[in-house]
Amino acid sequence: MKLPINKRSLPILAVLVLVIIVAMIFTTMGKAPKKGKRKHVSLIVYGDDNERWENLRQGVGLVCGQNDADVTLLTMLSEDDVGEQKDIIEREVQNGADALIIAACDSAAIREYISNRKLRIPVVFVEASTPSGLKLTDVPDICPDDYRMGFELGEALALNESDIVTVAVISGNLKRDSVKLRENGLKDAIEGKVGKVLSWTFDENGLSSPTRMFIQRALVSEATDVIVTLDNTTTDALLDAMENLNQSSKVYAISTSNKAVYYLNGTTIRALGYPDEFSMGYLAAMYVIDRTYARSAFAGKEIEYRIVRKEDMYDENNQTLLFPFVN
Repeated sequence: MKLPINKRSLPILAVLVLVIIVAMIFTTMGKAPKKGKRKHVSLIVYGDDNERWENLRQGVGLVCGQNDADVTLLTMLSEDDVGEQKDIIEREVQNGADALIIAACDSAAIREYISNRKLRIPVVFVEASTPSGLKLTDVPDICPDDYRMGFELGEALALNESDIVTVAVISGNLKRDSVKLRENGLKDAIEGKVGKVLSWTFDENGLSSPTRMFIQRALVSEATDVIVTLDNTTTDALLDAMENLNQSSKVYAISTSNKAVYYLNGTTIRALGYPDEFSMGYLAAMYVIDRTYARSAFAGKEIEYRIVRKEDMYDENNQTLLFPFVN
């Protein structure tokens, strides 16, 4: 049996239904949208010095902060323990990292390890130049032109020093692409333009103190006019050794350490190759956070570096590079 509906009550029912619908819409609109899972980026580097990687970490952190992501900087106990770095990578993968940015202690070994793991998360190498045809992912390696940087440092040396000087090139950490390419470029630039080139090659033990002791022994056993270093650890070890021996030599270096910048402001370091690690970190993070955008916005983007001397270290562009966080 149907109940009779009063025709005069129909408009009231329609209004009530409309009010209910509007209320439901506003209730839905008022709810905060559910946030997606925060991404976690693992920045895995060699060595145990957090400060050494601050510029790189700041670049990665800026992108992560703008994209609802977290970054963790993971250092090693040494400079060159491949097994240790593999263990750190494996741990981060197992812990659910969404992306890896790696400064490899041994470029070839870590590259091969990553290739064999066939990871489904984006991986970017910084300070590495993957050989043509051996790309591991659809993102590029992020690094300056290390060969060219070494070559230009050598050009500065040849231009400013006598053609009869003895030059000692401290060789170590050559399993890293960056150092190997820098040394190749340097030696090509100074070949036939200086009196004598010595190679001071130390065993890669991954510890700064034995490296400093090796350099101290070399300093007292062979006379040299100019000394060249090609990475942060070796540069700092040389500067410490010279200070311990109260010895002065002309130094040409590639480094981003605060100590190197300090000695550039004195008379010890005559020219300093300084790569833009902040931009390196920024670009690496852009590729692992949003590959599609990064590939269109930064295709062909090169990491800048500068060969800086005391006379021009406070020029506007050089100052911005050497002191990126000074207000």
